Amino acid sequence: MTGGNPNRRPVEHSAPTEATVKQLYGTAFRCGKPDCQRPLFRLDNETGDRTLNSRVAHIHARREGGPRWNRGMSDEANRSGENLLLLCIEHSYEIDDNAARFPPEMLREWKVAQLAEHDQIQQSWHLSNDEAAEAFALSFDPHQVSIATASATTVTAAARAVGKMVSVGRQRRRLAYQAAQAWQALRLRTNRAMPVFDLNGDRLTVEPSRAETKPYEEALTGALAESQAELEPLAVEVIAELHAVSAADQSLGQWCDWVERQVEELIAAAGRWPGRPPTEDDQAWPDAVAELQRASAALSAAWRGDRTVSPPEPAPAVPGPVETDLQRAVREHCELLELAGPWGRVEHRDYDAALYARLMAALPLANALPPVPSLTAMGLDLTARRAATVARNAGETAYSALIRQATKQTPLAAAVVLLQNLGAIARRQGHEALQDAATAEATKLLLAEDWKSSAVWADNRNHARRLLAWAADAGRGGEVRETLKTAIEANQDLLPSVIEAMGQWGEAFSRDGVDPPRMFQRISELPDWFPVVLVADLIKKTFPEVSAADEFASERYSDVVQQLASQILWIAEGNSNQ
Repeated sequence: MTGGNPNRRPVEHSAPTEATVKQLYGTAFRCGKPDCQRPLFRLDNETGDRTLNSRVAHIHARREGGPRWNRGMSDEANRSGENLLLLCIEHSYEIDDNAARFPPEMLREWKVAQLAEHDQIQQSWHLSNDEAAEAFALSFDPHQVSIATASATTVTAAARAVGKMVSVGRQRRRLAYQAAQAWQALRLRTNRAMPVFDLNGDRLTVEPSRAETKPYEEALTGALAESQAELEPLAVEVIAELHAVSAADQSLGQWCDWVERQVEELIAAAGRWPGRPPTEDDQAWPDAVAELQRASAALSAAWRGDRTVSPPEPAPAVPGPVETDLQRAVREHCELLELAGPWGRVEHRDYDAALYARLMAALPLANALPPVPSLTAMGLDLTARRAATVARNAGETAYSALIRQATKQTPLAAAVVLLQNLGAIARRQGHEALQDAATAEATKLLLAEDWKSSAVWADNRNHARRLLAWAADAGRGGEVRETLKTAIEANQDLLPSVIEAMGQWGEAFSRDGVDPPRMFQRISELPDWFPVVLVADLIKKTFPEVSAADEFASERYSDVVQQLASQILWIAEGNSNQ
């Protein structure tokens, strides 16, 4: 049974004097722990400045209940130099956190050895009054001691959390490595079983089928995702400790920021594997581990007061791609087409007038896109088809009004393509009268257009050849030829626009598929309604430096119009690019 007054305050001896602190530093040079070589102050070799790197530790604690408390010790004996030992910052906390490992007898032996070393080497530290006050405050001022204790605890916890994170990350990385190896083994088995050679007799790499590969890819992707999932809560733990360190000792903030940046780098590296199908692991993961460990070690060293590396400057933030007005318009256009997609997949959806109006407004943008395969999913034809399918169930009266409205759409290509699609949908719905009306309006627009206007050629640049072909198909080929001759003769400035309008769009893809496709125009043949003789004569007068050449030789001209003009001359001479 224990007794005593529960309200009794623990005994606490007086703090040593600053004079005692000066005397201690005057008889010691380095940390009192025999195997520690850290000096009690760090010297800057360039400036000569010195930084306190130590604390005054008690062999027997000042406060009742503290490490190695001696109830029978007097106040005078407790605060005397015989009960005090100079240690580096790290070991001053270590002896108190693990008091059982460091009994009073051991610490007194350290004290004797520290004094003996001073007598032998005659090196010590003569403190100024300010330095003595600093050492006193950091060792005995309750506020400073509590801050130092808090930072010691949090720095140690942060280092421990970093170590745990690295250990877990390495375990998870081995699982990802095994999944990658299994995938590679599948590829090796496939290649052994299916020897394939090229025309030169060199063996080709054969990839397993998608069905065979999918489980292995999923296993690797899953292992990487699980690695990140397991590391993320550990990262939260590390970052929480780092914030506590910064709060306890603001001078360590830059090292804390460094460790936090490297924690984020480690998480990112844990979720990636180089290559699909997988190649051997690269240096991204081990480099992330090594840099995190380096940052953590530097933080601990900075807290101890050791000389350490300064944190590297954070990499400048890489700004995300800035969306241009054109990119935004294209993105919104694609989103609009996706929104209208269901009307093309089913036939029962009600007419949405607001959505139809938005698609009508999007036709000019779609008209401006070159008609190449990579842009088919957002081009004029698809946009007009989406609009027509949205209007499918508008009712005959409303649908007829939409046909009339379409004739006012600009430019001409947008109006004609929309009318053609409205006619096609009407035919599918069994409304032949509406189909005929749409076709008639499209034909009327084609035949009524004033091709003498440069604006018409500019607005319909990507679709002019197709529009003129549709007009010719309506049995008006001769009329189309005469229209073009009259327009060109009346305004020879139209020649470049006419030449460019005859170019047929195409695109070339890089072999590795990395670079975006290269779009180009080429004239491989000319229609019967095109006044080739007249245009060839004008080309020779307007571009005397251009000579006839096929689609490949004409690339010597950097200007697109001159390239196409060269190809027109080639065809006019009886050649063909086909």
